[in-house]
Amino acid sequence: MKIRKLIIVQILILISFQLCYTQTIKTDERNIEITYIANEGFLINVGDKSILIDAIFGDKEYGFCDIPDSIQISSMIEAREPYTNIDLIAVTHNHIDHFYAPFVSDHLANNMKGKFISCEQTIEKLAKTDSYEEIKARLIEITPDSLMYQDTVINGIDIKVFRLKHGPYYVENPETGEKINKHQNIQNLGFLFNINGVKIFHGGDSSPSCISDYENFRLDNENIDIAFLGRGFMWTTDCKGIEILRNYINPKHIILMHIHPDNNKRFIDVAEKMKTEFPNVTVFKKSMETKSYIIQ
Repeated sequence: MKIRKLIIVQILILISFQLCYTQTIKTDERNIEITYIANEGFLINVGDKSILIDAIFGDKEYGFCDIPDSIQISSMIEAREPYTNIDLIAVTHNHIDHFYAPFVSDHLANNMKGKFISCEQTIEKLAKTDSYEEIKARLIEITPDSLMYQDTVINGIDIKVFRLKHGPYYVENPETGEKINKHQNIQNLGFLFNINGVKIFHGGDSSPSCISDYENFRLDNENIDIAFLGRGFMWTTDCKGIEILRNYINPKHIILMHIHPDNNKRFIDVAEKMKTEFPNVTVFKKSMETKSYIIQ
């Protein structure tokens, strides 16, 4: 009888331990919700924190990329759902397919909770908007020198801000015939957000041609959960970007961006061919498409 009681007690102890262990696992799971806006623009939700990055733009059709539709633009400007409680508005650089100063300024004027982070060139454009005096206290300018980064915390979100070279775009000098990199003086930032232990990287318009940046920063040591990277990182199955992904970033999940909707299939096909090595690659197909991730 005593032995039976002892066995029952041991079983109850094991069940209690299993329930506690299961609860611990559930607690350690973090839910991330990512919504594609346009081009390199995304809404990121992790727990009670929200980030809007490279999404507030689209004053006109550009042709070379998609833009937010009129409903989303007005919702962002007026800070209406799903943009009502954005903690952080981040912009990687000041190009028109990532940032339109009057729209961003209006959003910040309507979203008193939100703070803004970007480089000096972007802040300079915001300084020319009508609402600048109203919003300037919530503008954080960080422009690290080449191959450098800076840590900061904004609205409870830990951020590493990296200086990453913008991918080159060569034009010919009509007088000399010399090839000039039109983007050589663009201040492009990469952001590594740490939100309650979830690490999310967005590289802006960095490209595989900027391999020295990745050799220097060794993001593979950061244990990145989700990396937003330009299409050039999976241009083909044997491109330089694959080498960088493999050796210098190594994220658990990859989101390819800066893809014109007409070209989605091409990059989906490349991702499919690389599935054995990189099983978690996403190419969003339409604006406002949302994907949920569970990170342990």
